[in-house]
This record gives sequence, structure tokens and C-alpha cells, in this order.
Amino acid sequence: MKRKIKVTRKQYETISRLYRFIGFSITVGLLVGFSFLIGKPIEFFMIFIPYFISKNFYSKQFHSSSLKHCFTLSLVVFAFALMAVVPSDFSITFSILLGLGIAFLSNKVGIVQCKLNDYDYIEPRYNQLVEFYNNATAPKPFNTDTCSVDELIARCNELHFSSENTELAVEFFIHKTKHSIIADRLCIDEKSVVMRKMRLKRKLNNK
Repeated sequence: MKRKIKVTRKQYETISRLYRFIGFSITVGLLVGFSFLIGKPIEFFMIFIPYFISKNFYSKQFHSSSLKHCFTLSLVVFAFALMAVVPSDFSITFSILLGLGIAFLSNKVGIVQCKLNDYDYIEPRYNQLVEFYNNATAPKPFNTDTCSVDELIARCNELHFSSENTELAVEFFIHKTKHSIIADRLCIDEKSVVMRKMRLKRKLNNK
């Protein structure tokens, strides 16, 4: 049975820093070798030094889930930067700006990463999106006070209203025709017109 090795928090932090330093040294060593291989050692230092200095001015930086991933990502990013950068004979400024740009981009990605890892940040926003989607896609109940003429006619056809009742519904709820005018047209009293309007409204608004 293997015996577990106990370490203090201070010892763990020391080992962790040493582990990261070794990984950092290997990464830089490989990148230096690659820069000499493609003939751009000056450009590498003109990119890496501004990056290394400027990243300390940002509160957050992107962090991979493991040292192996960080090692691989750093190699890929700086290798592409070295291949993309113009030779120092033409411009040193471009190399410096490229290093600063990598640090800036790492900061922005790091901020997004922190927010994604923060459940308290994501959960309420996710609920807002779900609520917004449900409200946007849920069928809205028909309402005679807010409907358009096309919606009203479609609703009347859905309920199999007669042409007379459909015409009356348009007069009542779209044209807002006075009760007295409709009463004179139908030769009935205004009280009957009001009762007819209320019956139509209940049928139309009923789900």
C-alpha cells in the first residue's frame, strides 16, 4: 500500500510555482529555438517582452485548465505571431504592438472566462433569456381592444361568425362606431346594441 505524502500549504504553493516556472522556461526555450529556426529571434523578443510586461497591468488573464494546455496554447499563439510578424528590418513597432495586442486579447478572454465560470453571473442571465424566449414565442391571447382588422376578421372566421356579426364586430371594435348609429341601422334600442356588443366581445376574447 502506497504511503500518502503530506505537504503543507506553503510547500504546495512552492512546488506549484516551481512547476509553472519549469513549464514557462520550456515554452520560452522552444519558442526561442523556433525563432532562430525561421530567422526571427529579434522579432520574438520584441513580441514577448512587451507581452510579458504589459500583461502584469491587467487584473485578469486567460488560464488553461492544465499546464499542458497552457504550454500548447502558448506555443501555437506565439508561433503564429512569429510567422505573421514583419521582419525587424522593416518595422520593430509592429512586433511591439503585436505583443501588446496578445496581452490585451488574453485579458479580454480571461474576463469572459471568469464570467463563464461564475455560476452566480450566468444563472440569472440564463433565466432572463429563457423568460424572454417564452414570452416571445408564447401565443398571445386575442384582445378586441388591441387587435387589428385582419386579426379580428380571422378570429370571427375561426369562431364561424355570420357575415352580419363579423361586420358588427368591425364596427364595434375597429371603427368604434357609436351605439346610436348602429341602433338606428338595426332598428333596435341602444341597450340591445350594448348587450350585443358585450356578447360578441366575450365570445371573441374567450380562449
